[in-house]
Amino acid sequence: MSAPLAKVCGMTRAEDVVGCAEAGADLLGFIFAAKSPRRLTPAQAAALPRVAAKRVGVFVEQTLEEVLSIMAEAELDLAQLHGGQDPEFCRAVGPHRVIRAFWPQKHPTIGSLAAEMAAFDGAVRYALLDAGTSGGGHGTSLDFSALAELAPPMPWLLAGGLGPDNVAEALRIAKPHGVDLNSGVESSPGLKDLQKVRRSLWSVKGV
Repeated sequence: MSAPLAKVCGMTRAEDVVGCAEAGADLLGFIFAAKSPRRLTPAQAAALPRVAAKRVGVFVEQTLEEVLSIMAEAELDLAQLHGGQDPEFCRAVGPHRVIRAFWPQKHPTIGSLAAEMAAFDGAVRYALLDAGTSGGGHGTSLDFSALAELAPPMPWLLAGGLGPDNVAEALRIAKPHGVDLNSGVESSPGLKDLQKVRRSLWSVKGV
């Protein structure tokens, strides 16, 4: 079995892009949500260095046209959609290019969450399960054991307050295909603590 995917979100500095990639990140996130303290402009994201990790844009309120325009300008590989976009929107971006966020805490049961995710079968590349009921970057964690029952039609990433002290437990119990790290590996919003990144990715990759 291959190692889980590792995404580190909230890139704002060149040294963090390089350091996270060197630590083993598969995906790097650049946030374009207006209210995020980690927000970048497309030009700022475009200016950050290219590394082996794929580049992911995080979008909340943008229209389809804005998402496609920013993806082109910032040279992004994937769009992570946090604004409740429907399957049609995802297909228009490109099913192979979309990570769609879902919020388990909005659902009364795991079955309800699974039904929502099933509607996106064939419309997205990955699902992302985040804490809270909207947005992201809250720094709070989900109930890992409840998520172990999930069997969605697409691979999924786990987000929400993950870092060096809990990412191994999250992988062992919830059994996601990968993890998304952000606030749990920062010294302050948008500034990564590369020691925390490396410790977390050692746990994810088993090296």
